[in-house]
Amino acid sequence: MRVQTWRYLFPPLPPVAMIIVIAIGLSLSHFFPFSVVLGTPIWAVLTLALALSLLIAAKWAFHRHHTTVDPLQAPSALVTTGIYRYTRNPMYLAMVLIIAAAGLYFNALWCWGMIPAFMAYLSATFIPAEEARLLRQWPEAFEAYKARVRCWI
Repeated sequence: MRVQTWRYLFPPLPPVAMIIVIAIGLSLSHFFPFSVVLGTPIWAVLTLALALSLLIAAKWAFHRHHTTVDPLQAPSALVTTGIYRYTRNPMYLAMVLIIAAAGLYFNALWCWGMIPAFMAYLSATFIPAEEARLLRQWPEAFEAYKARVRCWI
């Protein structure tokens, strides 16, 4: 089945939304700068490394269960092992950390201010749709998983 391109743009997929949020945060920081130093570049690198570790762990868990990471596709397995034992949305959490790393690296406090908006966007769009799909496919197993593992951290 072929998915139309517009489905990937409206609403923007999480990686696209993350890039938009970073661009808005950097633009706001350019036009409305704060004189606050968020940290040194090493903290940005460490935060980015943590984010990439989360992404790799999440992708590996999906690969081991032979299911898709695409939020628009139906999963073939409920992944509850690996990093998914600690958070139901490690990829989204990694994206939040990437936004935080951009804020640290570019000393852009506005990027940090955009994190709640990004999390609200995901919590209002993709997370409910994904969780509804999982609940339809694996009602008992997903309810038990949802009861023991938090959405973010």
